[in-house]
Amino acid sequence: MSYRRERAVMLSELIKKVQKKEEVSSAELERLVADLIDPETGIEEKANFLAAFHEKGETAREIADLARILRGLALDPRVDLKLLGGLLLDTCGTGGDRMNTFNASTAAAFILASANLPVAKHGNRSVTSQCGSADVLEALGINIEMPPETVQGALEQTQFAFLFAPAYHKIFKTLQPLRQYLAQKGLRTVFNIIGPLINPARPNIQVVGVYAPDLTERMGEALKNMGLMRAVAVHGYTSDAKDAGLDEFSNLGPNRLTQLHSSGAMESIDLDISVVGLKPANLEELKGGDHISNAAIIEGILKGQIHGAQRDFVLFNAAAGMVLGNLATDLKDGILKAAEQIDSGKAWKKVEQVREFSRAASTIRKLSPTDKPVRVKVDTDWIRLQKEKQREEVSKRPSSIHSGERLPNPTQMLRPPAPPKKEDQ
Repeated sequence: MSYRRERAVMLSELIKKVQKKEEVSSAELERLVADLIDPETGIEEKANFLAAFHEKGETAREIADLARILRGLALDPRVDLKLLGGLLLDTCGTGGDRMNTFNASTAAAFILASANLPVAKHGNRSVTSQCGSADVLEALGINIEMPPETVQGALEQTQFAFLFAPAYHKIFKTLQPLRQYLAQKGLRTVFNIIGPLINPARPNIQVVGVYAPDLTERMGEALKNMGLMRAVAVHGYTSDAKDAGLDEFSNLGPNRLTQLHSSGAMESIDLDISVVGLKPANLEELKGGDHISNAAIIEGILKGQIHGAQRDFVLFNAAAGMVLGNLATDLKDGILKAAEQIDSGKAWKKVEQVREFSRAASTIRKLSPTDKPVRVKVDTDWIRLQKEKQREEVSKRPSSIHSGERLPNPTQMLRPPAPPKKEDQ
């Protein structure tokens, strides 16, 4: 049997497996990635599997395993968390909500960096919206294609680094025809979920927006499986009717949250924005435009010139990072702390600092393919080693003030676990 025929048979067997609602093993996912990046495998065959996989419903374990494999194939900027105080945050969404709001999570990232919380922002150009994070950062005058060897210095000196996805995930170039094919068919797949999970800088705290409310728990479990210290997955509804929503914290209506505490405990709730002191906005107030328009909105907010719903939208998203980063006790406090960063002028100064650093970094020699070659062969032992490392790291995890027992007020991000019942004497 030819190599291509053998691969086609294996993919066909996997399709039958997921159609029977059976889980795909870690080893099978490794072989799947090899098939997906193999130009000899037909696009329709790949698409048929991904469609069936999504129809089955990807489990948290499957999502995490696939994300680990893909992240392991990316260029590694070799970020040392110890030199950053032990915490590194990313705040981004899956995309795909099709609401075309302006780039609130990017604006929130600058607020958090201005509060000395290191942020490794992983992003791309526009795919499902008018303006991606890369587009708006360019419009703000920031060099988005800094060499990987500058990431550590950027985080230490400015507390902010942008990791432009195409520069790190070289194998995604081979997946581009497949993704275009899926987009033309209007098919959502696991690739619409895993983007926030494959940040090459490997943040250990994360705010992840998801395009559907039923994804928050799966995303939270996936983040836990990947060994994150603390995280929150959120879907923000656009109204009380909970019809469609945002892949971000929303000041339009309730928010569905799943939080991973440092203790490993997970909890999901629906949060009303009145609890954190925000007034409901309407979607038109949060609409964005092209990269120039969105950059102007971000500049106006961070300079303290724009108030109201747009500012609240950014503050709400920054507040979640404040809580995860030990800078606030709850979301309401986080909103106040984020507002202080704007009102003090620190948030906009951070944009200027990052812009200056990025321009200087553009003169640094970029890596050549011989410096850090992309590993295109899937390592069959890789997931096993990652799982062993994860178990070891989790066993050594210290207790945290944000373990779930720290926040007793109703304005906290999530309710703490109930105390254990006392046995009858």
